[in-house]
Parts: sequence; C-alpha cells; structure tokens
Amino acid sequence: MKKILTILFFSFCISIPVILPFFHAGFFPTHDGEWAVVRLGDMFRTLRDLQIPARYSGNLNFGYGYPLFNFAYPFPYYLGIILNLLGFGFVNTIKILFAGSVVFSAFFMFLASRALWKNSWAGIASSIFYVYFPYRMVDLYVRGSIGESLSFVLFPLMFYLAIKLINKPSVLLIGGIGICVAFLIMTHNIMTVLFLPLYAVFMLIQAVLKNKTAVKDFFISILLGFGLSAFFWIPALLEKSNILLSKIPIADRNLYFVKLEQFIFPRWGYDIPTSINGFSYQLGLAHLAILLILVLFLSLNFINNKQNLKDYYAKNALLLTIFTAFYIFLLFKPSELLWKFTPLLSEINYPWIALGILGFLLSLSAGFLCKSTLGKHSTVILAIIGVLIVLPYAKPEKYINNPDSYYLTNDATTTSSNELMPLWVKKMPLQRSKNKVEIVSGNGIIKNISANSKQIKFSVDALSQSIIRVNTIYFPGWSASVDGINVPISYANEKGVMDVSISSGKHLVQANFGETPLGLASDIISLLSFFILLLLIIRRNRYAIF
Repeated sequence: MKKILTILFFSFCISIPVILPFFHAGFFPTHDGEWAVVRLGDMFRTLRDLQIPARYSGNLNFGYGYPLFNFAYPFPYYLGIILNLLGFGFVNTIKILFAGSVVFSAFFMFLASRALWKNSWAGIASSIFYVYFPYRMVDLYVRGSIGESLSFVLFPLMFYLAIKLINKPSVLLIGGIGICVAFLIMTHNIMTVLFLPLYAVFMLIQAVLKNKTAVKDFFISILLGFGLSAFFWIPALLEKSNILLSKIPIADRNLYFVKLEQFIFPRWGYDIPTSINGFSYQLGLAHLAILLILVLFLSLNFINNKQNLKDYYAKNALLLTIFTAFYIFLLFKPSELLWKFTPLLSEINYPWIALGILGFLLSLSAGFLCKSTLGKHSTVILAIIGVLIVLPYAKPEKYINNPDSYYLTNDATTTSSNELMPLWVKKMPLQRSKNKVEIVSGNGIIKNISANSKQIKFSVDALSQSIIRVNTIYFPGWSASVDGINVPISYANEKGVMDVSISSGKHLVQANFGETPLGLASDIISLLSFFILLLLIIRRNRYAIF
C-alpha cells in the first residue's frame, strides 16, 4: 500500500502544473467543456426521474426533448453524479473529473510501463511523457472533451491489467479487464473504435509470447466488457437509423487530415482546427524525438544483429513502433480510403483524433528507452525537456464564472450539429413552446399538467373529438394512454412532437417513456453479464474459468 501511495503522490506532483487552472474559481470556455456541465445537470434530472438507464433528455432542445444519452457516451456523467451526490456542484464535478483524469492517467501509465518493461524508471519516464503530450493540453484547455480525457485513464489501466493477467491469470483480473472495456465503451465511442483493436492485437501477441493459456482468459474479459455495456452500445448502434447522424455526417473528413508541417512544428490556438487560430495537431518535439530514437535504435539493431530483436523487450518496442506508424498513417490524407471503407472507422469524421492513441503509444514506448543504450537518466531528461516545451500550453484562453444555475437552464442540444435529432423532425425548435400540452384540433380544457423526462401526465375535459399535442419530440420508447388504455401516437407533424386523439368527455392522458424491446433485451444482457461477473468474483477460489 505504501508503494501505491508513493506512486499516486508522484503522479499528483507531476500533474500539478497541468491541472492548476482547474483550481481557479469558476470555469473556462472550451469547445465541449461547458456542454459537459449541461449534460451532467441533465443526467441528474433524468436519473432523478428514475429513467434508468438514462436515454432521453426531457429538458434539452428547448424543452422539446432529445435522445442524448441513447447515443452520447454516458459514463463520465454517471461518474459525475457520484461526485455530485457527495456534495460537489456540477461545475466543480466536471473540473474534478478533468483534473482527476490527468492524475490517474499518470498513475496507471506508471504501473503499465513498469509492468511491461520491468523497470521503475520506465514508469517515471512514461508517466511524464503521457501527462505532457501536447494533445492532452488540447483536450483539457481547447476541446474540453471529458470523454477523451477519461479514456486516457483507461488505456494504461487496461494494459496494466492485461499484462498482469498474462503473467499470473486471475478471475479478478478477467473481471477487471471486462469492467474497463465496458467503461471505455461508455466513456468515448470513437476512442473505443481506435483503441480496442490495438489493445486486442497487442495483448494476444503478448499472450502467445509468454502464456498461451491467457488467450482464452483475455477473450472472456473482452466479451464480458461488451456484455456489461450492452445496454448502451446495442441501442446506440442499432437505433442510429432514427437520427440525422445516419444520413448526414457532422463534418467533411477531408478538411481534417493533418498536414506534415502541422504534425512536426509547434503551434497553438484555441479555435476550431480549420481556422487560422485553430488548435494544434503537433506530435510534440520530445515525443517526436522518442519516435526517431526508437526507429533508429531498432533499425541499427536489425542491421547489426538481428538476434537483438528476438529479445522480449525489443519485440515489444518493435510492436509498439509498428502500431505508432499505423496511427501516424491514419492522420494523413493517403489513409482516406481506409477511413472511408473500414466498418466503424468510417463513422469517424476527424482523423486527427488518432493523436490521442499516438500519445499513449509513444509514452509507453519511452519506457523501453530506459532499458536501452539511451539509459534511464537521458530518457527522463528528455521527458523534462518535453515538460518545459508543453507547459506553456497548460492554460485556458480565459476564465468565466457562471453558477450551476446558468448551465441548468441551458436550452441547447449540447451537440455540434444537432446530429442526434430524430429524422422526422422537419422544423427544429428555436425557443420553448408556450404550453407543454395544447389542443390543436377540437375544444376543451387541459389542466393538472405534470411533466418530467419519463412521464407527462394531464387531465382533459374535451368538448368534442380532439387532437392533443404534447410538445415533446417522439422517439421510440414513448407510449401514450388515455384513461389507462394504450392509444397510438402520431408524430407526422413538422416538429415531430406527439399527437394523441381523444373523444369528447373527461380523460386522464399519460405519455410514458420506457425501454423499447431492443433496449430491454440490451438491459437484460448487461444484467446477466453483471451477475456472471459477481459469480466469478464470489466463487473465484472454487473453480477455474471454463
């Protein structure tokens, strides 16, 4: 325990210069950071309404509703709710998550690098390189992507657990990897697509090299992770055909390939990447040096003595370098066909996002140099040089000081192009409706309206056959009843909101949001996976896995 606390303290110390702005009063504007506060507030409302799992926001989109959490990664906000329940406000919770992502990414990178290279200096070097990778500053202070920032914690943690599993198989490690895979899937969809294939290939090769029996355990853990997160990814994937994103890409990929000069030369900006003051695509001079040294070292060893590359650590370094080369290739225009025709990869519109994976790979590779002829001291000195180069970027453009209430009353969709809007919405809301419920045909009186993200309930005294409009956008999962009898919902109006026909007389009308058959099946898969996980942990000493 003392060693773990020492590593955690070290991780906190090297992170302080990077996270210091998060201790400043208020917050700061980034591309997505303030949206994260809005989403957290909406997650709180949704869970308070007992909509579990959260799928449909009743408050966003000017109160017309939005299926946000059915598609957007939910885990950072589930995690944030825990902090909020402990007494932290919504703004401070998001700030804690951002700052914590830096500290714990350093902590787990230390463990992963030390476990892979069997060298504590490797852990020190890798964790410094990982924290001070330029793209990390972009994520924290320009883009403000809470999902990406938290995924940087999971990358080294998953590597560490897999290395431990290969060296000494354990049911707890299988479960731990499964949980991490589930968290990654729910933390950032794009990073999952980019990272999981790399993770699977690298660890399967490790298992083949060191412990072939671990292949089965690793496969089980990945399967368990997909099962635990099924409640999110299955509906997100299969119900995508209902939203604009299935028809219109949110960006033109061709505009976001990296140019060589952007990749090599340092520059900084806070704007969108296509503008003059756009954010940086740089790899970082220190990380570029790591890459060049690795390539030079491996090339010279191959030329002078091929036997050296048969060394276990050299094989790992070579494998990481090959992966690095592949992800560098993804940044540039020649990879266009790969992005266009590879399943799932074709859904990603921003090639530069592969920089996040490169930061992980190069930082982990830096640990190898501590064991090579470069030596531990030279590698750490290079890491410190990297700190000095990157540290000026660790600051926001400016500070703002808005209370939680400012974000709780925000009416936006929190998505850049309203891409999660249902296809049947022809006229997007620009302001809140005057009435949550109204009569669009017929006559009558509506009263006793109560509404939240899960249920809208009201009474109607209709003087004639009438059509009642509930100004909430329909999405699969909504159902309606009149006096306890299910009735059809029409949403063939330009706003895509729910219309219900009623006869004359007094009626109690309800609209309820619940699970679709697909959502329910996905929930059951996740619950079964959770019970399997519990069973494995409880009975871990009583039988072997399969």
